[in-house]
Amino acid sequence: MSMLVRASCKKLLSPCVQTNSAARCMAVMKPMTPEEHTISKANFWDKNKNLKRPISPHLTIYKFQLTSMLSITHRATGLAQSAFLSGFAVAAMTLPGTFPMWLSAIQDLHIGAPLIFMAKVVLAWPITYHLFNGVRHLAWDMGMGFKIADLYKSGWTVVTLSVLFAVALALL
Repeated sequence: MSMLVRASCKKLLSPCVQTNSAARCMAVMKPMTPEEHTISKANFWDKNKNLKRPISPHLTIYKFQLTSMLSITHRATGLAQSAFLSGFAVAAMTLPGTFPMWLSAIQDLHIGAPLIFMAKVVLAWPITYHLFNGVRHLAWDMGMGFKIADLYKSGWTVVTLSVLFAVALALL
């Protein structure tokens, strides 16, 4: 079996040089001395300085787009859900008492209904957003919605639905 695997991988690992062109299957790096490396680095920075390029592109030079913000938010809501679930699980295992006891303790604080409603929205929105954006990603996996207009329509649809459903869940 190992001979079969070795024979099948041999062609993949060997550099295949085509005789009619200079194309290679594997990139070959030329070894550089420390002096050559210093010269190369100096030429790189001089060239960029002469072309008036910034030293390093940073987030401040990019215009944020809906698609990039939705992607960042999708990751953040996934992390928020993990933090919520982990925090509640650890609290349930370590804190003394039962859920009804903690619920009555919160009710005894006499927090106003608007504040409780906002807390419910804050807890519900990451879940609804991540759910609807996950459905959007599943549609992408099926090859749908890659035109720019479709991306923006589905993005705004996700934002709208997530807010509406978070508010609806908070009203329960």
